[in-house]
Amino acid sequence: MKKIIKALPLLALAAIAIFAMPNTSEAADGNPFTDIDNSYAKQEIIAMYNRNILTGFSDRTFRPKQSVTRAEFVSLLINAKKLPLADPYKGVFRDVPRGEWYTTQAELSYRLGFANGTADGVFQPNKPLTREEMIRMTVSALGKESEQARRMGYTDTQRAINGYLDKGQIASWAVSSIAYATSSGILHGAYGKVEPKRYATREEVAAFLYNSIVKRPLPQLVYNISSRGGMGVNYHTKKATDATAYTYTGELTYTGMVPRVGMVAVDPAQIALGSHLYIPGYGYGVAGDTGGAIKSTRIDLFHPDYYSATLFGRRGMDVYILD
Repeated sequence: MKKIIKALPLLALAAIAIFAMPNTSEAADGNPFTDIDNSYAKQEIIAMYNRNILTGFSDRTFRPKQSVTRAEFVSLLINAKKLPLADPYKGVFRDVPRGEWYTTQAELSYRLGFANGTADGVFQPNKPLTREEMIRMTVSALGKESEQARRMGYTDTQRAINGYLDKGQIASWAVSSIAYATSSGILHGAYGKVEPKRYATREEVAAFLYNSIVKRPLPQLVYNISSRGGMGVNYHTKKATDATAYTYTGELTYTGMVPRVGMVAVDPAQIALGSHLYIPGYGYGVAGDTGGAIKSTRIDLFHPDYYSATLFGRRGMDVYILD
């Protein structure tokens, strides 16, 4: 890595989260929707609604069998993780313009390593979400657990997916995520299939996010740092670090991700790889890289070009570990 040197402006955090679907009013019996009584995910849908993670439509329907777009999904994923939105616009994807309701969610999902987009720099926000995309992005959002998925050996991976009749249809980029989700009990498939290419439905997304993200046990102690937007960022550990900066090296990171703003090189003995971070003065990040000089409390923050990296400097910074 190229080590360099003074500061980025603080990323403002939006005070209001944007939800993926229009709002509803709640029925007197506690069920906010008129069309979920026969849904296998009824309880998860209601629980997600009560936590302000998802909503429905103005006619009090949820439409459980309707497909979900990629933009809707990353919004729900960020809501489920209770992440205040970061600003400003960076122009990460060619097809995610400034000012769309999903712009900040799409860019934040990239910064944190949830979503990568395609090789030609597009996000495809209005494309229906496939089940393998749903699983891959959700596992990537699990923090340090996502590193366990990446490091699964071939034998364990094959053992996990061997029971699926359609395992040959799983894209190579989704195999480890599906194997981890299966082995950890958050994915069971149906009728012997995982159906990776089928579009995910709203009830499937609600159930999967609830069981994989919302139900996860919290650390014993959870603290809160106030953001500039007035909403707090929940974290479980604060570390004082010595930060430097780097820029493109032409290689993928240690964890196989494309280098991006938000990529933080760490000593894995200090901060677990895959952990999601908040760093005042830098913003959200993901512990996704290492380096020969990155030992003990030293970290390295990625910047998009040599000039901005040289402005950063070497300085003491607090790192808040979110998951």
